[in-house]
Amino acid sequence: MTQYSPILAITTGLIEISAFFYFSFLFKNMGKEYKILNLILFFLAGYQLLEAFNCVYPYYPVITRLSFLDITWLPALGVYFTYLTSPYKSKYFKVTSYFFIFLGFVFSITFILNATSTILKSCQLFYATYGNPGNYYHLYGLYYQSGMSLMLIFAINNLISIENKERRMLIADFAIGSALFIIPSVVLTSVIPKFRGSMPSIMCHIALFLCVFIIKALVREKKLNNLSFSVLFSSFAEKFDKSKLRF
Repeated sequence: MTQYSPILAITTGLIEISAFFYFSFLFKNMGKEYKILNLILFFLAGYQLLEAFNCVYPYYPVITRLSFLDITWLPALGVYFTYLTSPYKSKYFKVTSYFFIFLGFVFSITFILNATSTILKSCQLFYATYGNPGNYYHLYGLYYQSGMSLMLIFAINNLISIENKERRMLIADFAIGSALFIIPSVVLTSVIPKFRGSMPSIMCHIALFLCVFIIKALVREKKLNNLSFSVLFSSFAEKFDKSKLRF
């Protein structure tokens, strides 16, 4: 067995978590769609760091379950983001997005309560392989694959339908980033035998492309909205001075 190296997971995780904290401060007064994009960065980082710990110290099965709990939220948040950025908020779209959020909670609770819900089988050079003994594994796979497919399909549909140029660029970044990690992940884990059972790991590593496009989108929105720490501090100082005048 090839010895696992945590360098890729830790490096990627630190980039993603740093971006998450950076944009959390800058976008605290922005719309939900930007916060959801940023939250996706958080969960991507969480998986990377959990996998690194899991493979270096493979004697904590709870970490394996937390890894799956973490990535459970990627399709739910992806579908919800496409709903928030849709030019038409249809009832069907809304129900679908909230249904995936509900399923995210259901599977998260399952991973917390069921000690045998998932196991770490092995760690190779840069990825991990898992096993899911529970009968619900096929339901989880259906949830995950359908969620990934819908978030990409809905994003492309929004891209075609929307007229606002700035909004279209935001959706385009999400759609391109999603396609660049979903399609290769499915192909690799389906065609190459040694990658079977490794989709969560392979997918989250390749999701670095999604991370890059999310950061690209948020940096552009930061510039368009003239967001910076100096502006935030000036706004805070102004509010503080006004509060002192009231006394």
